Amino acid sequence: MDLPPSSYHESLEELWDEEEEPEEIENMMKVVSSAYHQYWDVLSKVKAEKLPPHHTCDHHLELKGSLPSAGVIYSPSNQESDTFRAYTSENVQKGFIQTSSSSIGAPVFFVKNEDGGLHLGVDY
Repeated sequence: MDLPPSSYHESLEELWDEEEEPEEIENMMKVVSSAYHQYWDVLSKVKAEKLPPHHTCDHHLELKGSLPSAGVIYSPSNQESDTFRAYTSENVQKGFIQTSSSSIGAPVFFVKNEDGGLHLGVDY
């Protein structure tokens, strides 16, 4: 992979959102190789909480007159239900996902974290 010249950006600070904490920037500068500093914006926690700007052809599917086929449903554990509710609630609030009128949803699975929590995966 060819990297742009190091002068591609004046500094990391110009890539970073004004809402970021200065200590966070300093900590990241220490652990991320300078070869990747020009891609700093992809590491921003503040930017990760926002969607990119809308474009003239945002994607939206609306299927009329067709019903998806139902599959086998299993009962999730309480921890899985809580994790799913927290994920959907947070992402609807951020605008990353929207409520659906479909009677069928995308399959999800859970992976245990080191701390005993669950990480939700969506099988698109």
